[in-house]
Amino acid sequence: MASLPYSLEALYFGTSNSIGGIIPDVVFRESHSDEITITQHPVDYGANVNDHAFEKNSIITCQFGWSDSSRLLNSAIDGSIFKGLVTAKDVYNKLLELQRSRIPFTLKTTKRDYGNVLIQKLETTTDDNTLNIYLIDVTFEQIMIANTETVYLSPATQANPSKTASMTKGGQKQPLSVIR
Repeated sequence: MASLPYSLEALYFGTSNSIGGIIPDVVFRESHSDEITITQHPVDYGANVNDHAFEKNSIITCQFGWSDSSRLLNSAIDGSIFKGLVTAKDVYNKLLELQRSRIPFTLKTTKRDYGNVLIQKLETTTDDNTLNIYLIDVTFEQIMIANTETVYLSPATQANPSKTASMTKGGQKQPLSVIR
């Protein structure tokens, strides 16, 4: 049986938050940042302005919380209590593994879904208020993945083949001596 969501709220009402399949007990904060970089040089009148601006990677920062109380309840409900309890520390270690793997995943938040996301930063602090919970600040960055393709053009279809033709193998060349 698949593991149930970690919190009762997620179990009863569904959840829109998922970190590559890891569901937080609680989301304290989400911050979404989308930005474009605009060139600083003048743009000619009539030019395509979108050629002079590019989209930067989306940055998402969240604060999530997990506790062992909900782990115990979840394990009892789905029957995994006999297979070994998944603790909040286990969830934190899974987040560390996800970060170290550097494999893009899907992040689902209350605002929108992001594909091709990596965990840029994980941060947790323990104090007298958070001794028995994992309060984790996570910074995600969406990476842009592009498809590239090498195109070879025949010299017959080029206006200036000597300058624009694809590179060709010319075999081994012998160095020439230089006369001074």
